[in-house]
Amino acid sequence: MSNLDCNVPNIKLTKPDGLAPRLFFQAYSGANPVAYAQLSSKPENQSRQRARGGAKDGSIAPGVSYCLKVIEVSQNYRNQGIGSALLEEVIRFCKEERVSSIHGEAKGELEILRKWYEGKGFAMDQSANIELSIV
Repeated sequence: MSNLDCNVPNIKLTKPDGLAPRLFFQAYSGANPVAYAQLSSKPENQSRQRARGGAKDGSIAPGVSYCLKVIEVSQNYRNQGIGSALLEEVIRFCKEERVSSIHGEAKGELEILRKWYEGKGFAMDQSANIELSIV
């Protein structure tokens, strides 16, 4: 576990150890979970990868895209920078693992989310789809 760089002291972060079809990031205050993010790879990434002759063991190779399924912060911990710090860790991890893009759908108050996601480098279309190209 490492420390999550946010406005709340002693928030610990667990993150994946390499790429997998599903990636989980979890933030804790002591033993209590306070936030999490989940990503999953597109099924076509795996078939495209096999067609290229790579990763016969079923693991995911770098260069694939991931869908940000959910990023959630517990009610009592919101508006303290935990969600932003968590998303920044997700992006940093994906860059280190050479993931090509992160995409998903923003759910909630779209104008607030638009500003938040765009501030993190994501593009957001009129249908609330988000995407961050990592090059």
